[in-house]
Amino acid sequence: MTGRRAAFLLVPLLFLGACSGADGDGGNDGGDASPARTKSDVDLGACDFDVPAGVDIECGTFAVPADRDDPDAGEIELAFGIVRSDADDPADDPVVYLSGGPGQSTLELVPDGFAQLYEPLTANRDLVLLDQRGTGLSEPSLACDEYSAWARDSLGSGLSDEELEAQALEALEECRQRLVDEGIDVADYNSAASAADLEDLRVALGYDEWNLYGISYGTRLAQSAMRDHPDGIRAVVLDSAYPVDADLYEEMPRNALRAMDALFATCADDPGCAAMYPDLERTFRDAVGKLNAAPAPVTVVDPMNGERLQDELDGDSLVGFLFDSLYSTELVAHLPEVITAAGAGEFGTVGLLLGVQLQQLDFVSIGQQLAVQCHEEVSFGSRADVAAAAAEDPLVEGFFAGTPTSGPGIFDVCSSWDAGEPEADANEQVTSDIPALVLAGDLDPITPPRWGEQIAAGLSESFFVRFPFTGHGALPSHECAVRIAEGFLDEPSREPATDCIDDIEPPTFTADDVAVEMTSFESDELGLAGARPESWIEAIPGLWQESFLTSLIQQVVPGITAEQVLEGVAEQLGAEEPLQPVGELTTDAATWQLYQLVELGQAVEMALAEGPDGLMLIQLTTTPDRRDVHREQIFLPAVEALTPLS
Repeated sequence: MTGRRAAFLLVPLLFLGACSGADGDGGNDGGDASPARTKSDVDLGACDFDVPAGVDIECGTFAVPADRDDPDAGEIELAFGIVRSDADDPADDPVVYLSGGPGQSTLELVPDGFAQLYEPLTANRDLVLLDQRGTGLSEPSLACDEYSAWARDSLGSGLSDEELEAQALEALEECRQRLVDEGIDVADYNSAASAADLEDLRVALGYDEWNLYGISYGTRLAQSAMRDHPDGIRAVVLDSAYPVDADLYEEMPRNALRAMDALFATCADDPGCAAMYPDLERTFRDAVGKLNAAPAPVTVVDPMNGERLQDELDGDSLVGFLFDSLYSTELVAHLPEVITAAGAGEFGTVGLLLGVQLQQLDFVSIGQQLAVQCHEEVSFGSRADVAAAAAEDPLVEGFFAGTPTSGPGIFDVCSSWDAGEPEADANEQVTSDIPALVLAGDLDPITPPRWGEQIAAGLSESFFVRFPFTGHGALPSHECAVRIAEGFLDEPSREPATDCIDDIEPPTFTADDVAVEMTSFESDELGLAGARPESWIEAIPGLWQESFLTSLIQQVVPGITAEQVLEGVAEQLGAEEPLQPVGELTTDAATWQLYQLVELGQAVEMALAEGPDGLMLIQLTTTPDRRDVHREQIFLPAVEALTPLS
C-alpha cells in the first residue's frame, strides 16, 4: 500500500481459520454445569454471543488477581466457555484451548471459526475456551481501537512513509495512555500471569487434571504453565510452536524467507505448477522491485460490509501480503496464481486478501500483544541484531525494517509501554517430563519446524511431527493432524501413529489438477437437501469454504426478491448495473436463472429460483483460473441437486 502502510500492521503470531465473516446462527440456552466438575463460586450459563447450531457450550467468568504479586491491586474477570463433547463417554480430563497472538480472542471466534478451530478437539473430551487476560471478552480489555481505526483510515491517505509511521506510533501511544488513564497496569499482562490464571481456573472448575492445546503464542503460554504449574497438566499439544528462548524479531526475516523459498520450491517440484507458473521466485522478486519503484493502485475490500477502499500497493507491502498469506494452508494452492497475476499488474485478489488480513485486527488485542512481547521478548533482544537480520536479504528488508511493530522499531514502541521486567527464566528453554506432542508445518512463515524440534529437545516425553505443504496451524489444516492429536491425548505415553502424513497431497496449483468430490446433504435448519463439496468446511449453515477465495453458498432467503438480491450483489461486487441472466437451467425442483461475474480477482457463479419458503440461492465464488472447472464440478451439480424439504 502507500509507502509501507501494510507493514505498520502488527505481525501477530496468531492463527485465524477460514472464517466467513458472517454472523453465526443458533443460540444457547445455557444451564447448570455438573456439580462434580464445577465449584459453587463459578457460575455457568448462556453465552453472550451467537453459538453455532448443535454446539453445547456454557459460559462463565472467573476473577483472578490483576497483580500476582499484590493481591490488593484489584481483579481481572476472565471469560471462558466449556464445550461439552458429544461422545458417549467423554474422558474426565478436558482440553484447554490457548489462542495465539498474543492477544487473539478465543470466544469471539466461536460464531465463525468453531468448525475449523475448536470442533476437532471435542471428539473425546470437553473443551475449555479461555479468553486470556486482556483479550476478547475478558475484562479489562487491552484492545487498541485507536490502532485498528488508524489502519483502516490510512488506506488511500496518500501520506508518506514517515507520516504513516508517525501516525501508527501516535495511535499506539493514544491506546497506551488510555489504558493508563483507566487504571490498567500493562505490566500485569504476561505469560507468567496467564499461566497462573490457568491453574486457578483448573482448581475452580474442579478438574484434577487437564490437557493443554496451544497454537502459536498459545504454545509459549503452555510452556510457561508447564514450567510454573506442572501439577494438573496431563499432556500438551504444541501446534506451530514458539520457543520461550527464541529471539522472535531477529529470526522473523529469515523465517519468512525460508517459508517463501519453500513455496517457490514446492511449485518448481510440481510439473503442472512449474509449467503454468515458471520461475515463480523470479516473478515475485521482479514484481516487488517494480512496485517499489512505482506503486500501483489496489482496491482493498472490507469482507464485513463489502466496502471498497482505494489505495496504492508497493513492493514491501506485497512481501507482507505473501508473508501473511503463508499462514493459511488453504491459500497455498492459490498463491502461484495470485503472484503471477501481480507480476502482470493485476491486483484484484491481493486486494481481497489484504481486506481479510486487515479484518483480523478486530480479533486481536493489540495492547495485550504489546504488553506480553515488550515484557518477555523485546527485553531480551537487541535493536542492532534485529536491524541486521532485516538487512540480510533486500527482498524482505523494506517490510521488516520499515515497521515500528515487527522490526527494530518495536524497541521504540516498547520503551514507553512500561511492561515490567521479566524473570530470568522467561528466556530459558523449558524442560519437562509432561507428555507433549509438537506439530509443525513445512510452509509456516512465523514458527518454523526447527523451532518445534528445538522445543521437543527439552521435553523428555515428547513426539515431534512435521506436516508437508502446511502453513501455520496443523490441526485446523488436516484431518490427519486431528487423528494424531486424538491418539496422543488418549495415550500420551505412547508414540501416536503418523502414517496418515504420507497421504497428505501436494497443493492443487492448477485448474487442470482440480478434482472436487461432491457429497449429499440434508438440513432441516436450511430447509434444503442437495450436494456440497465433500472436503470443504461448513463455516456456518449453508456456507462451505475451501479457503478465503473459494466458497459455496446454498440458502433460502425468505421475504426478498431476485431483483433485490441482484442489486445487492452488484453493489457489493462493484458492478455498475444489476447482473443479467446468462442462461436458464430447469431441474426437478425448479427453474433457475443463472448469472456470472468476474471482478477484482473473483469469479462468481449464481443461480436463483423461487421455492416454497422463499428465494433459493446458490453462489459459487472462486478464482478466475478455476472458474470453468469449479463451475462443472461444483456449481452445476449443486444446482441440479438442490431441493427444498417442504
